[in-house]
Amino acid sequence: MSAPRSSHPHRLTTIGIASLFVMFAALGVASPAAAHDALQPEQSSPVPGSTIETMPEQITLAFSDALLTLGPQDTVIDVLAPSGAEVSEGDAVVDGALVTQEIGTVTETGAYTVNWHVVSSDGHPTEGSYEFTVTTVAPASPAATATPDPAATEQPTATQQPEEPTATATAAPLTDEADDDSGTATAWPWILLVTAIIVVAAALLPLVIRRMRDDRGHGPAGQS
Repeated sequence: MSAPRSSHPHRLTTIGIASLFVMFAALGVASPAAAHDALQPEQSSPVPGSTIETMPEQITLAFSDALLTLGPQDTVIDVLAPSGAEVSEGDAVVDGALVTQEIGTVTETGAYTVNWHVVSSDGHPTEGSYEFTVTTVAPASPAATATPDPAATEQPTATQQPEEPTATATAAPLTDEADDDSGTATAWPWILLVTAIIVVAAALLPLVIRRMRDDRGHGPAGQS
């Protein structure tokens, strides 16, 4: 009767040790999952599920603990417009438990989706997504409306065409000179004719004078 009584406490001890092993194994499996860093919605901007008027220049995601960053691929924040176009620009920047992501040009209103992928402080990657709504879009920058101004400034250059009369004014003296030259050319024959007449007259004048003298000399002799 003593043998069966001694085996009963040994059986209870074996069951207790096995139970402890099962409990520790369960805790070992549950502890990594519980250690993953979680997104803190109220500390993020924009807050998940919120509605904002305009898109900020960057969004911020807050987590429960400092994240690990071994490379750019470890932390990825994608912001998608309602049409599915990506509006996030550049790489996400990790600062402890905060992650910031620059936002580019936004041209759509509606629900935007944020897909995030980070590495928790325990070394395990984790990811998730949420949405927020944008109600208005910023108007186009003044630079876009100022582009037609250069064309407007170029118009005065077209009005500077009245400079052409100066060309005609300078051309007028050229025509006058041409007229002077043509007039001089037509005057040359008359000058030569007058010169020839003077030369002939100068050559004949001594003969006429001598003839007149001869006539005078013969006149008195005939009378005598």
